[in-house]
Amino acid sequence: MKREVRVEEILERSGKKATIRVSGRVFRPSGGGQPGDSGWLEGESFRADVRDCTAAGNDLILSIVVKEGEIPLGLEVTATVDEERGRRLSRMHTGEHILSRALENQLPGLYVEKVSVGEKESTVFMTFDGEIGWDDLFRAEETANGVIRADLPVRVERVSRGSEERFKDVKIKWDRITDRDVSVVSIEGYDSIACSGSHVGSTAEVGGLIVTGFKGSAPEWEVRYTLDRQEMLEKHSRVVRVLSREIGCEEEKLPSVMARLQEERREALRKLDKARRYIEIPWEHLSEEPVRVLFFGIENFPLELASSGVKRKIEEDPECIVGFVSQEEGGGADFILAAGDQVKVDLRGLLKEREELQAKGGGAHCWVQGRAGNGSLSLWKRALLSVVDK
Repeated sequence: MKREVRVEEILERSGKKATIRVSGRVFRPSGGGQPGDSGWLEGESFRADVRDCTAAGNDLILSIVVKEGEIPLGLEVTATVDEERGRRLSRMHTGEHILSRALENQLPGLYVEKVSVGEKESTVFMTFDGEIGWDDLFRAEETANGVIRADLPVRVERVSRGSEERFKDVKIKWDRITDRDVSVVSIEGYDSIACSGSHVGSTAEVGGLIVTGFKGSAPEWEVRYTLDRQEMLEKHSRVVRVLSREIGCEEEKLPSVMARLQEERREALRKLDKARRYIEIPWEHLSEEPVRVLFFGIENFPLELASSGVKRKIEEDPECIVGFVSQEEGGGADFILAAGDQVKVDLRGLLKEREELQAKGGGAHCWVQGRAGNGSLSLWKRALLSVVDK
């Protein structure tokens, strides 16, 4: 779709990025949780990409990136809508209505508060006092895809606020409605809701959807979905087949096997937590003056167990610096560097200075831990001693 628009005002400019106001309504503004249209502007010696669009009365506010020339203030330019992206957003938004209604019908008391419609993936934000699990989402997904396959008509109509009877079965949030007329989106025999977003003409045009994830706890939940159903199913199928073979169980038993492994891991961690207090590290003394520097290197030892021994040492001897390095196969290592509270040292700065360690980690100036690409014990010893030499 192409149309002439007039550049009325440059609201903001930062390098190539700008925000402008134009007259003319070729682009659909953001609304209903859906971003505005994108596209292009072209004029004499001027080109720009339109990244987003919002309404401003009868005008539009465009976020643009200038590709060529200067913004022609006061002149007309040709505006072109990215119809492929717009079509994708319309399919995604209708898919959201279908999935949201399936969830609300399936879980009484669940209420969709808002949505965030994206090109690749969209999110539904809900409130629900109970628990939500994958079984609930699988059932809602199955219902939604059944509605899509049914090829039900999708109608969008403008209804006057004064027509109370017309809103009898319409889900609507009046506190968010400011216009005299309300845009109502209806899926025949399934759903009717006030919405200012764009939509397709039938449910079949959505194509299909799949839930990609969820998070939250009662009462606030988020569910993510995409229209790339076949792509996601193939991707997940590959992973499941590999895991099934590696673990040695049938695909449908993977969740229960994983649950058992997680419980075994939690039990092991509980036992390790009890054991760590008894671990004594045989420190090697690298230096005594002006600061004691202690070091210990080992292969494949978990930092979770070592950390208590490191902490105990710097508490017993607040004037020491210690380094614990656990070498891994392949040449890398996990590490902990720590200093007592009487030592003025920046161990985070040490990691940045000694690039040859290839170390990445987090913490404070007196305690850092993480993973390194270089697990050479002699290299780590020299790095620690370099702190003392400063």
